[in-house]
Amino acid sequence: MLVLLLLLSVQCFAQKGFVRGGDISWITETEDNGKWQYVDTLGSPIEPYALLKQLDMNAIRLRVWVNPKPSRNGKTYNDIADVVCKAVRARQAGMQVMIDFHYSNWWADPGKQVAPKEWTNAASKQSDSISVMCDSVRQHTMATLIALKKAGVTPRWVQIGNEIPNGFMHPYGMPNRRPEWFAMLFKAGYDAAKEVFPNTICICHIDNGYNLGRTTRILDILRRYNVPFDMLGWSLYPAMNWVTGEVDKNWQKKCDQCISNADAIYEMYGKESMLVEVGMPDMDENIGADCIRYLIDNAGKHLRGLIWWEPLTTPDTNYRMGAMKKYGDNQCGPNKALKAFKVDSTK
Repeated sequence: MLVLLLLLSVQCFAQKGFVRGGDISWITETEDNGKWQYVDTLGSPIEPYALLKQLDMNAIRLRVWVNPKPSRNGKTYNDIADVVCKAVRARQAGMQVMIDFHYSNWWADPGKQVAPKEWTNAASKQSDSISVMCDSVRQHTMATLIALKKAGVTPRWVQIGNEIPNGFMHPYGMPNRRPEWFAMLFKAGYDAAKEVFPNTICICHIDNGYNLGRTTRILDILRRYNVPFDMLGWSLYPAMNWVTGEVDKNWQKKCDQCISNADAIYEMYGKESMLVEVGMPDMDENIGADCIRYLIDNAGKHLRGLIWWEPLTTPDTNYRMGAMKKYGDNQCGPNKALKAFKVDSTK
């Protein structure tokens, strides 16, 4: 009986220490549009950060674009000012903050890593173009983090790039063509982050966490050029077939592969891992809840947390992996997947 109680105590401690977060980078634009009121599980109106806290989520992830175009409402989102505003709200809610540098003016992912036009124009005019690009990375990283520091926010984590198995800031940071340039750009971001916040955890972010080789190709380049990183971050969308658009009911296999890969990364590089983007199709909230519980309960020793990608996405968007459902004509609240983040106090 004593052994059983000790095991249950350890599991409960692990659950409570696990990072449970959400990327809510769309939240200010959603609020400005004014269409939806967030409600809690009882249907009562609630501020969105308070809703996530109510469900035991303890971290917020925010993307940063360099010079984004204004939205349809004429306002600009995901620039430094907007990120600071959202990060301050997270601090006030008692939540940790992860900053996700895209180093682009728009979305960056494995299929598109477009360097800001202002940066490439400046670099093209100089003979040592890669040094100009590195300086741009440094200045943007520091400007963002200094603004956060002045606002009283200390990010727990900083991502140096977003989903970079194919590099970033093309055509400069392409590891298959100029791995040394890719390494230089990553180091420029890492060094800048550490200069402002020496204790922040700098993350290298790769997609498809179930594919170990996709990750090690990039980490081996960083190691070859003596470029440091502090943690490995993965994206994991285990039930989505990106080719057919169908739901893969064998999602648990990819979760198991990712958990196993976290142990492998620790053995090979001595680094912990985190799922910095997780999503499940919202047409079946039960499968999403099952996935969240499974990942939390089976994370193992070296997978330190998971962050749901855009859980506060409202039901009228085209994004089909959010975690909100309609509670009324203009009200939306958490579905079963989002509720699954809540710590199980019975364990």
